[in-house]
Amino acid sequence: MFSRLFLLFTLIPVLELYTLVQVGSVIGAPSTILIVILTGVAGAWLARMEGFNTMMKVRESLNQGRMPADELVEGLLILVAGILLLTPGFITDCMGLIMLLPFTRKPLARVLRKQMSASVQMQGTGARGGNAAGFTYYTWHSSGQTNGPAQPDPFANLGRNGLHGDADGAKEPPRKAMVIDCEPIEPDDKK
Repeated sequence: MFSRLFLLFTLIPVLELYTLVQVGSVIGAPSTILIVILTGVAGAWLARMEGFNTMMKVRESLNQGRMPADELVEGLLILVAGILLLTPGFITDCMGLIMLLPFTRKPLARVLRKQMSASVQMQGTGARGGNAAGFTYYTWHSSGQTNGPAQPDPFANLGRNGLHGDADGAKEPPRKAMVIDCEPIEPDDKK
């Protein structure tokens, strides 16, 4: 991690300065400064337009009931591309354009999304077990009665060892269950 931060904050600015000096010695300082300013303005405009297009795709996916995963990753790439294009220098401008242009951004977004998915699944299935998100929830089964006398507190007999005693004194371990607290909601019929 330290080597990546060192590369990001030390080596890239040094390379940018070297490139700016070399280009400035060939085409002159005023032309170099003008190119840097123009790429910043053009990059900001292009990032804004691509950001609006991606936002419309996100809304369209949500309206169709689909998770806009690719579009969200593309939005992240557009944000990073806009920052890179606003940063003075030719190397960051090239990296920003690669992330911003649709024909290179879409494959890059797919690769990045697959890597993120693989990372989450790999971290979630470690030595401690659990589901893909890395969480294990312990629950106790209730009778599910909705009418009649009030149900006793299911945690009242919980011991230090995590076992739950029932009415006849038997001890049963908690069962593992995946809890899903987000479900898609079907839109109401238009009236």
